[in-house]
Amino acid sequence: MPLRLLHLADLHLDRAFAGMGCHGDLARRRRQGLRDALRRAGGEAQRRDCQVVTIGGDLYEHERAGPDTGRFLAETFAAWRPMRVVLAAGNHDALLPGSLYARTEWPDNVHLFTENRLRPLELGDGLTLWGLSHREPAWMGDPLDCEPVGGDGGVHLALFHGSELGSRPQDKSLHGPFRAGAVSMRGFAVALCGHYHRRRVDAEARLLYPGSPEPLAFDEESPRGPVVVEVDGTGLVSYEPLDLAAWTARTAEADLGGCTSLTGVVDACCAVAAGAVEGCDAERTLLRLHLSGELAPEVAVDIPTVETCVREATGAALVRARDLTLPGLDLEASLADPTARGLFTRELLGAIEAAGVDDPERAVLADALRYGLEALAGVEVGLR
Repeated sequence: MPLRLLHLADLHLDRAFAGMGCHGDLARRRRQGLRDALRRAGGEAQRRDCQVVTIGGDLYEHERAGPDTGRFLAETFAAWRPMRVVLAAGNHDALLPGSLYARTEWPDNVHLFTENRLRPLELGDGLTLWGLSHREPAWMGDPLDCEPVGGDGGVHLALFHGSELGSRPQDKSLHGPFRAGAVSMRGFAVALCGHYHRRRVDAEARLLYPGSPEPLAFDEESPRGPVVVEVDGTGLVSYEPLDLAAWTARTAEADLGGCTSLTGVVDACCAVAAGAVEGCDAERTLLRLHLSGELAPEVAVDIPTVETCVREATGAALVRARDLTLPGLDLEASLADPTARGLFTRELLGAIEAAGVDDPERAVLADALRYGLEALAGVEVGLR
C-alpha cells in the first residue's frame, strides 16, 4: 500500500514581521495567519487521506514562542489523529534545553526526533523515515553524514532541516550543509527538507523543499507551501504541490521618469500598484514598490505620502516604497553657475572623480551632490 504524506516546513510561528514593516494589528494578523496556514495544511492532509504529516524545522521562532503556542500546536496535532505528525527541529526552533519542544506535552500521534544524527522511525509496510533535529541554532553538521541505508530492501526517506549547497540562495544563512547528490548515494528515496523558503520539487535529485507556507518577506512571491508526497513499495515517489497560501507578497517597479510634481509621482505609483495587486486579495497583499527613473531636483518624492495614497487606492494591507530615482540634474549648467551652486557642483564632482569605482565613498558623494543641488533649488530634501 503506498504511503501518502504531507510535507511542510518553515512556518515560523510567532514571527515579529517587523522586517517587512508590519506592526500593531497587521503584525498580529500575520501571526494569526501562520496558525491558520498550519490548520489548512492539516485539513488538506486529512481530506487527502494522508497517513503522516512531516514538518522539516523552523515550526516556530524560539525567541518569541511561548506556552500558548505550545498549547496551540499540541491541540492542533491532537485533532489530526489518527494521522501521525513527525517533527524535525531546525535552526530557529532548535532543540535547546527549555525549548518549546521540551516544555510541551505532545499527544501520542506526535514523534519528535531528538538527536542530531539521522535515526529511524518505522512507518510500516517496509517504509522507514530517518530524521534528525538541530540541537543548537548554529549547528553545522552534514545531515547526510551517515552510513548508507536500504540494505534491508525497504524504502527509506529522510527528514531534516539543512542547506543544500548547490542551490543556496544569496545571503541565506548556512545551517546543516549537504550536497543533493548524497541523497541517492545514501540510499534515500527522497529527502524532505526545510530551511530554504522557495519551493523546490526536484524528483531527479530526490529533494523536496516545500517553501514557507506563507510569504515571510517581500521576495517570497513564487508558489510555496505544503506538498503531498506519495511513496510506493518500490520507492517510486510522486509529488503534488498545493497552493494554500492566503497572503500574497508582490514587488513592482514604478518608473517615474517624466513626472513633474508629487501628484504625478503618486498617480504613476498608484497605476503600477493597481496592476501588481490585480487578482489578489488586497486585504492580504503585501506590496513593495521600487521607484526608479530620473526626476528633476524640484520634484519631491515623499515616501510616506506615496505609501499612504497607494494603500488607499489599492486597499493593500501593507505598502512599502523605496526611492531609487536618480536626479535629472543639468550638471553643465551647474558647473557654469558663478554662484555657490557652481562652486558646490565643481567640488563634489571633483571628489567623485577622485574616488575609486568600487569606493563606497563614491555613492555617498553622489548622494551629497543630489541632496545639495536639491536644497540649493529650494526643494524639501528627503533622504532615500
